[in-house]
Amino acid sequence: MDRIPAVRRALLAERPPLAALGWSVVAVAAPTALRWSIDQSVTGVAFTTYYPAVLLATLLLGWRWGAGVAVASGLIANFAFLGDPGRFVVDAETILREGMFALSCVVLIMSGEMCRRLVRELEAAKARETLLNDELMHRVKNMFATVNALATLTARHSTPAEFQKALSGRMRALSRATDLLSVGHRGHCEIQRLVEQAVEAFRTSANFTLSGADCEVPRDACVPLSLALHELCTNATKYGSLSTPSGHVTVLWTLGEGGDGLLRLVWREEGGPPVAPPTRTGMGTQLLRRQGALSKVEVHYRPEGVQCEICIEGALPAIAEQVRAAA
Repeated sequence: MDRIPAVRRALLAERPPLAALGWSVVAVAAPTALRWSIDQSVTGVAFTTYYPAVLLATLLLGWRWGAGVAVASGLIANFAFLGDPGRFVVDAETILREGMFALSCVVLIMSGEMCRRLVRELEAAKARETLLNDELMHRVKNMFATVNALATLTARHSTPAEFQKALSGRMRALSRATDLLSVGHRGHCEIQRLVEQAVEAFRTSANFTLSGADCEVPRDACVPLSLALHELCTNATKYGSLSTPSGHVTVLWTLGEGGDGLLRLVWREEGGPPVAPPTRTGMGTQLLRRQGALSKVEVHYRPEGVQCEICIEGALPAIAEQVRAAA
């Protein structure tokens, strides 16, 4: 089909009703005129010239217009070429001829519609393939850029002895966040699973409390949120509440009421050493800031412990919640 672009364009073209009606009239009139010029009597096969017209009308306009052309052709052929011209004929022989014509037209219309849909489905598949390839290349480029930025900033703000461990932790967080993108419902990922995976390496039986609504966040928020949580865990392990046996971290999230789709997540540390604001800008500052789908990121260095608030727009209740709400 690609070798004949004109045919491909004709099969894919969307025609307005008036244009389709005009072409249907032509599809009936042209074979009628051709049949009349060949043989004005009842000799021969009265419907011969109409078959290609029915098939072409179906291919170019759709099965409904093809059926209309078939019905109009049968009526005109009966009136003009069966029995006495100018008189509508109803007898056993005519009914048999009309029945055979109708059966042939059904086969032609079904075949033409199948071909028409096949061409359109192939075109849609081709468009989806192009879109997926473009999306894949876009994500691969973004992933390389993210990895490069993580390596550069980690090297800039880490000693040689710390570099491997720090970069490895961030790569694992990035990997876990990327895995979530393939399991989200309608392009979303579960917030409960995301938080649990982000803190998994730092969690013991009693040092974390995780609680919140059963909901999902947009896929664009998964990676930056996972990285932000990993950075908070790293800082808490080095300087905050997770650096002492009695320290504790609470992570709470709520979904706004009224269907506004705003998720508010709060990270709160307690039981650790006194906290002071950082004296220099490091890697954590780059990750703990407003970016992409994270519409708000605020970090407060309170003496009793760090508190961070993250807001994400476009969150949805989980499937179970939606089902219960609908019931």
